[in-house]
Amino acid sequence: MKNKFITKDIVFLAILSAVLLLISSLIMPLVMFTNIYALRQLFSATIFALFSIIGLKKVPKLGALTIMGIFTGGVLLFLSPIMFFNQVLAALITEILIYIIFKSYESDRSKKFAATIYVPLTLPITLVVTAIMRDISIRGQIENIFFTVILIMGTLLLSYLGARLGQKIGDELKEAGKL
Repeated sequence: MKNKFITKDIVFLAILSAVLLLISSLIMPLVMFTNIYALRQLFSATIFALFSIIGLKKVPKLGALTIMGIFTGGVLLFLSPIMFFNQVLAALITEILIYIIFKSYESDRSKKFAATIYVPLTLPITLVVTAIMRDISIRGQIENIFFTVILIMGTLLLSYLGARLGQKIGDELKEAGKL
């Protein structure tokens, strides 16, 4: 498999990122102004996982998730620099893990793993970047540790379910010749 991106790949990832942001913009206003750690990720996990795996099914190349992270993060930069760093750093870390564990996106397991861990990886990044940018301690960002653990586990579960759903949708689209 060639790992060079062609214009068609980048355009597809840009359009998919735009649709992802559009659909998530319908849900995110519900939690946009909350300071409850991990609640935003919980709400966005399914959507991001679903679109991430569809993008990786169409463009199964290392760097594809990072490109999506840059496109989504670039738009989110206007809302908050923290969201930009969340998207880009989580995508980079995910792709490093994919390279270390799977070497590529050739297998469905690698795609599902990437889509599942992408949003949960934004959780520790949120803590660190927020601590740096807003001069707030990491412990100060977490009000109730028990509730936070539930939100983190829920984020991981919803990411996994979104990846599974996205994989099924992607398989159907491929079978129909639309992907």
